Amino acid sequence: MSRSVAVLVGLFLFSAALAGETELLKNGDFRDGSASWSDVAVDGDKAAEIVELDGAKALKLTRIKPGAMPLATQYNIKLRPQTLYRLTVTGVGETRAAVSFRPSSAKDPEFQNLCKSWATSAAPMDPSKEPATETFLFDSGLKADKAFLSLRLDGDQPGTYCFKRASLTEVASTKADKSEVVIAHLGDSITITSYLPFSQRIDAVLAPHISKAFPALKVRQLNLGVDGESAKVLLDTGRYNKALKENYDRLDIAIIRYGSNDSRLPDGGGPEGFRKQLARLCDALQRDYPGITLILGTGPCLHNADAVNTKYAPYWQAVRDLAKERAYAVADVYRSFEKEASLKTAKAEGDMHPSPYGVKLAADVEFAALEKILKAREAK
Repeated sequence: MSRSVAVLVGLFLFSAALAGETELLKNGDFRDGSASWSDVAVDGDKAAEIVELDGAKALKLTRIKPGAMPLATQYNIKLRPQTLYRLTVTGVGETRAAVSFRPSSAKDPEFQNLCKSWATSAAPMDPSKEPATETFLFDSGLKADKAFLSLRLDGDQPGTYCFKRASLTEVASTKADKSEVVIAHLGDSITITSYLPFSQRIDAVLAPHISKAFPALKVRQLNLGVDGESAKVLLDTGRYNKALKENYDRLDIAIIRYGSNDSRLPDGGGPEGFRKQLARLCDALQRDYPGITLILGTGPCLHNADAVNTKYAPYWQAVRDLAKERAYAVADVYRSFEKEASLKTAKAEGDMHPSPYGVKLAADVEFAALEKILKAREAK
């Protein structure tokens, strides 16, 4: 999707939100100055101030001294359980900014840390000369009952960014619905790509593929990947229980892509140990979500990086072997990147993390695996 199309789509969604959905943010267009926003202040290192921009009010963030953190935060946003929310933010500026939506649970204090929203519901806003809009759909699940939203500058270098508006609206109920297919993405930074805007992540890139091929099918995605995570860490830290099992009462399909961080665990047991942990995760999902369909995915192939590819090859093979043994579908991203044989698939040369182009290739591979499954569900 081009930037111009993304902006138009985002502005349409924002307008639709204002027209037909209840607005939960207070003073999201800053017409009342800094009312309802904390941390709006100016000092010698940074500035967060309300200014006139294009005939309307806007929040201008300026970093004067490297490392300073200008931001504005709205606290105590009340959420309802099992509700789908749309967060829409529009801004423009020379410096990369960031949006962070951080849910929590009054009944379960551990949830805020274990849901790891610093990855799952936070994202950068790229520099732009024209207003750009990012949209994120958030399922509150069974636990989240409040949240805060922060608008800030990303990185640590001097620069400026203006937020023109922010909106949070209720979209629909997410209570278990037999007519809906819920897809969960589980994995590490290769899955969540927290360094990319919401619109460039795997779930967002997959969405138009799915809606075009299955216009009559109601599909909702949850990207629950987290930087640095392994299958073992997901299970052993309690995150699986808090962020999945106790939080979502229905998952129909899970796309699982672990392996790179599993290879670094001192007690991971190598490829065979990873295979056991991956099998353990699959067993847990099939126990807790009866009837769930699993897709196992491999990691990327790095162009001109034979040593790196050789290191991770046994882990990707462990994925293929487990999928074959259990008759799971495979999204073999490695083979796709290997065939592409281009530096364009990586965030940087020698970097395992995919670029936006790499995410698009990965989405094509995942959709090929999803298509057969969704066709079968559509026929029911």
